[in-house]
Amino acid sequence: MKNIFWYGTAREEKIEYLQKYGVAVIGSRLLMELLWRSGVGRIHYIGDFITPNDVRMDASIKPLEANDYDVVHPMSSDTCIISYMYSGYEELRRQLKGIDVVVAHKHIETAAKVAEEIGAPFIPSIITTFLPDGVSFFEVEYPTIRRDPISYAITCSVQAGEVLRLFTGHEMPVIAPKAYVVDVRSREYLKMIELPLKGSPKKTY
Repeated sequence: MKNIFWYGTAREEKIEYLQKYGVAVIGSRLLMELLWRSGVGRIHYIGDFITPNDVRMDASIKPLEANDYDVVHPMSSDTCIISYMYSGYEELRRQLKGIDVVVAHKHIETAAKVAEEIGAPFIPSIITTFLPDGVSFFEVEYPTIRRDPISYAITCSVQAGEVLRLFTGHEMPVIAPKAYVVDVRSREYLKMIELPLKGSPKKTY
């Protein structure tokens, strides 16, 4: 599957090299599945208790799973998926040990703090990457995002591509303070923004 996904984009050895990397995904089953299908070798999926609203927003969750522990299981011999339940900062630090990239759609501030401490790039619930030696997540005003099923799906898809760019070196991902937000009213669906520094007016997208 991963070879089909990357056909014509990355060399065979780059595709196989993805198996050496580990990604933590916090609170997005859809993004977790995209990364699995792309060939990332190890995924730590940190889930949560989910609600009926989560089910409506995330097409990868079955309706009958609402209010159950959000857990996933290994899906192939190529990828190791380890499922954890989110239970706070201390436990998250243990769960993210040895991870190369952290992506968080829930518990974003806690995940950003741990990512900084372990020196891993951090991708929040918008399309941007905070590098360990770049602008900190805590230096910018994080925008309020309106979510709908279409914008959520597009965001996850682009974020999966950003993770793979980090791993393969095939072009650079979007680096903070530059960012993209999904706007389904826009012809291109993606709207580039500049994350303002703390103290600037906070915007809703």
